[in-house]
Order: sequence, then C-alpha cells, then structure tokens
Amino acid sequence: MTYQINHVAVGILRWNDQFVLVQQQYIKEKPPFWVLPGGIVEPGELITEALVRELAEETGAVVESIGSLAYCMQIDHPARREQTIAYCFEIDSWSGVLQSADPDNEILSVALVPLADALQLLESIPWLAVREPLLAYLKGDCPAGTLWFYREHEGIQVQISKVKGTR
Repeated sequence: MTYQINHVAVGILRWNDQFVLVQQQYIKEKPPFWVLPGGIVEPGELITEALVRELAEETGAVVESIGSLAYCMQIDHPARREQTIAYCFEIDSWSGVLQSADPDNEILSVALVPLADALQLLESIPWLAVREPLLAYLKGDCPAGTLWFYREHEGIQVQISKVKGTR
C-alpha cells in the first residue's frame, strides 16, 4: 500500500504589527480565502529552499533569514492514500515589494494585514487542519514547535493528537 507524502513549506512574514497574507483560489467554483504564503516542496528541494522559493513566488518577499519552527502539522488522507506534512516557519528578516508572481495563478492578491484583521480573515480557511494550528499559534494559545496530527474521513478532518512544543 503506497502512500504519497506531500511536504509543504509555509512562512509567517511580519512587518511591525502586520502579517503578510495571500488571497488564494484553488478551485474556481469555490470562494477565495486568505492564508499564509507557502506551497509544496518539489522533488530535490529542501524544505527551507521551497520556503524561500514559495514566498518569493507568492509574495515577492526575499527571505534573508528563516527563524524558528512555529508549528508542524500532519494530515492523513486514507481514502486518497496520501499524507500532507506542513512546516510553518517564522521569517526573521525579509525585504522586497509585495506582489505575486505565482506560476500556478492561484494567488489573487497579497496584503499586509494587522493581527486582529488577519485572525478574522484566517477563520475562513476551509480546512480545519490548516486553520486550527495557525490560529492557535498566532493567538499565543500554543507554543512554538507544537506538532498537530489529523486524520480525514469522508472529507472531514479530525484532530487525533497534539504534542506541545516548549516555550
């Protein structure tokens, strides 16, 4: 039984008290949503290389220094025989002009958003396993380095366990 494993690199870009968010639309029939920038690690890439590439493509940001691991999340999709493992990093320093050059044409816009507004926008992320760890981390409800584990059954993601990081 072969499973495909997709690794995803995601970055938290801060500018003063604001966060860089991207408005994304995967399926044209579904409404767009706001999320942190990031994407799939390509074959032969290290996670950090994919992080730098994805942030440049989706936001125009040039990553100068990657910070700590904010959290890691794993979703098991047994019906698809697939797993997704996402690594979300703080970006310590970056430069550049915010504008998307997304080759997949899934990014509709890029914005700097104050934390309160970002939290509200991120509530609309359609997947629990993406939304829950991100909001918990940004609200300070979960320490950096927390590992989140989910399993999907009939299209519904359920948290199986969580291993808290250290403060």
